[in-house]
Amino acid sequence: MGNRAKDQDIQEETSKALCGVCLSLNIANMDEEKNEWLAQYYSPSKWNNRMDPGGVVDYHVNICTGYSKTTRKSSHCELSVCYGEKKAKMDIFYPAQENDDTAECVHEESGSSAAVVLFVHGGYWQEGSRKIYSFVSESWTKDGCVAAVVGYNLAPEASLDQMVGEIQSAVKYINTRFPKSRLFLCGHSAGAHLCAMMMVSDWSKDLSIPQAIHGMFLLSGVFDLVPIVSTYVNDALKLTEESAAQVSPQQILTKMSPTFVCLILVVMEEHGSPEFLRQAKEFVEILKSHKVQCCLLELPGVDHFSMIENMVNSDDLLCQEILKGVRNITSAKSEKGVKVPDSGL
Repeated sequence: MGNRAKDQDIQEETSKALCGVCLSLNIANMDEEKNEWLAQYYSPSKWNNRMDPGGVVDYHVNICTGYSKTTRKSSHCELSVCYGEKKAKMDIFYPAQENDDTAECVHEESGSSAAVVLFVHGGYWQEGSRKIYSFVSESWTKDGCVAAVVGYNLAPEASLDQMVGEIQSAVKYINTRFPKSRLFLCGHSAGAHLCAMMMVSDWSKDLSIPQAIHGMFLLSGVFDLVPIVSTYVNDALKLTEESAAQVSPQQILTKMSPTFVCLILVVMEEHGSPEFLRQAKEFVEILKSHKVQCCLLELPGVDHFSMIENMVNSDDLLCQEILKGVRNITSAKSEKGVKVPDSGL
């Protein structure tokens, strides 16, 4: 009897151990499936309807680089303006005005009061360059705005906190450089996230900044970074769930009000990840809960990359919607008695 009892105990212990192993394997499989799902839904290239994921990224870089080389050759611009260290530089593009023989005339006239649109590029905080996106400035400069295309240091050399600090420095630099101008922030993908972080930044030592920023245009951005912690994107970022939440404007705004309020347009593509669209909708609702004038625009017929590529054409819908936002702010300020600059807005 004693041996039977002992054998039964051994069997029960073995059974429990096997159950534990099975449970661990099931959890591991579930985690793996979840991570694969996240990697799929947070890979914008996999949702385009034009070509394979790798091909669409290569095409995007090549065509945008070509557009930008042409823009830099034909524009009144200052290139590689330092606002920080290493890659913390910006290119500033000025409106082309008839009968102006030198760029200096344009600098003086536009730098004093024209609206300034500051653009922050994407690349999941680890790729991309300001030099690829010079061309986005064209629709803005044609309409009388100054455009600043901003570069910043990337992961893994730079942390996300450092990138946020650099965009803050870029905003401060532009505000100092153009103190009479209305400032608008525009960012794509990771750049949209960095722009959104400006509204949860502490500007108590720079009170002129909240007054200077009049609008934001957030293009296909990620506003909650916690889901990407388990994806390939985090290989360079090295975020934990806790640190990801601390640099997620969507999560931060559930605990505090924005440090300034301005017009915000959140833009999404038709051919994009449902997760990006979900985040955009939730972010708009959170902003509205803080009484922010905000709306969501879903662009037809474009993907995460072509929405930017199409901006080479000033008649593009996205270009026109951004300029409409700039003009509406100008009109509203004019009606309240604020002097409107002779910038064509």
